[in-house]
Amino acid sequence: MRAGKKLCEIKDFDELSVAEIAAAAGCSVGSFYSRFTDKDGFFRALVGDAAERDKTATPPPPADPKQPIDDILAEVVAATLASYRKRRGLIRATIRRSMTEPALWEPSRKRGQEIANRLVARLAHTAPGDPHLERRVRFAFQMLYGTLNNAVLIAPGPLQLEDEALEGELLRAFRLMILTR
Repeated sequence: MRAGKKLCEIKDFDELSVAEIAAAAGCSVGSFYSRFTDKDGFFRALVGDAAERDKTATPPPPADPKQPIDDILAEVVAATLASYRKRRGLIRATIRRSMTEPALWEPSRKRGQEIANRLVARLAHTAPGDPHLERRVRFAFQMLYGTLNNAVLIAPGPLQLEDEALEGELLRAFRLMILTR
């Protein structure tokens, strides 16, 4: 699994062969097939493993009501961007494959919804009675994930996934979407 994840970061998954994956793992092709039915089964295992790791990768918004909102939003954006940077190849392959197999993206969708739910709950005390807070938070996440997905898939610019300025720009947009009424 580790070898497959590393290979996904240097080569498009669809271009990888089972022999390359096995060689990178230091095992035989036969050993690969004793663990996985085929390359697609291996891919699903990679996606499942990433979903499990995601449960702890993005910190939940802290429960401390005294923590500044800007700090909370910065933590969410920084952790999300770090996750995309770390697994851009796997994310790219998952997005592409989810066009024909939507269930592959479901763990990512659910994780994003969980994070948004926690942020809505955390911010609710800052804007009691604001009927649009939840929509703004969810749309901010849609913008964040959409921008990162686009950067992973086609890197349109002006900022690329590895650009240092990307985090600040994402945070600025994320913050404006959530805090501007």
